Amino acid sequence: MAYYNRKKENPTSKSMKTVQSHIAEKRFSRVYLLYGEESYLVNQYRDMLVKSLVNDGDTMNFSSYNADNFSVDAITGDIITMPFLADYRVVLVEDSGIFDKSDDSLLSAIEQMGDTNVLIFCEKKVDKRKKLYTSLNKSDYASCLEFSTPDTETLTKWVSAILADGGIKVRVNVPDKLISVIGNDMNALKNEAKKLHDYCMMRGEITDKDVEVICSNPVEDKIFDMCEAISKKDGRKAISLYNDLCILKTKPMTIIYLITRQYNILIQVSQLLSENADVKRVMSYMKCADFVARKYISICRNYEHSQLIKALDRCQEADISVKTGRLTDVNAAENLIINLL
Repeated sequence: MAYYNRKKENPTSKSMKTVQSHIAEKRFSRVYLLYGEESYLVNQYRDMLVKSLVNDGDTMNFSSYNADNFSVDAITGDIITMPFLADYRVVLVEDSGIFDKSDDSLLSAIEQMGDTNVLIFCEKKVDKRKKLYTSLNKSDYASCLEFSTPDTETLTKWVSAILADGGIKVRVNVPDKLISVIGNDMNALKNEAKKLHDYCMMRGEITDKDVEVICSNPVEDKIFDMCEAISKKDGRKAISLYNDLCILKTKPMTIIYLITRQYNILIQVSQLLSENADVKRVMSYMKCADFVARKYISICRNYEHSQLIKALDRCQEADISVKTGRLTDVNAAENLIINLL
């Protein structure tokens, strides 16, 4: 049976436009639910809404709740209280978990809210089957806005703008290089892009080499550690590192590609060792640091050369299985790790 990836429409662009138009037109929903995997955007658009609705320093017309002080009774009292000498009374609720439970106790109070009250939810987990979500999503007074990680084209434009701030010249492939090194997490991308920008500001130009020198590479580091764990048959650590890569939003095909590259390197090192090469020769041939060469040598000692070739074959099979539609990219990546173990 063949499995195919169905391309889902990314909801982020629509969510961003909704908030932007509400702010521009000063026409706000009574309730906002901001949720999704991209916490950077959830927080950004939360702040935009609060800034547009609440005057600076106005603590009387703004209250916030989180998992520690969440109270249905307190929130109910706030959302039905009229604002005092202000256009709106705003209540912010973050990470309450209420959208992941069968709890619709706030619905009746929400339905009593006036147009001068705004309730903003920012949630990590949302179960779209629960009554609270379905009721708000069907209503004309609420905006349920999902923020997923933007597509690569959108991320590239966003990163390019950060890098080029102040008129710095950015080589055309630098944004793509940065994304391939850091992954899709927007918080991490923003931090690394700003660091890169500041480092190159005096020179006025950013090149590929700057990305390699300045930016950390958590994805490749974890792939390296994963291959070491696999060589030791440490399944628990290998799966834990795979989960870390998922948290970093590393694409499954990127994981397959990087594992394949690691086994290509290991085969070359294994061949050198069969020729009695020492650490210095491995360093010179692979153009890597001393500690990296020693790591490769240590991993190779857990394999016969034929086992490394077999492992590389499995990597190539995983790549083909995705490209031919036999497996989804997620299944192919997970099956590869299990097979290598």
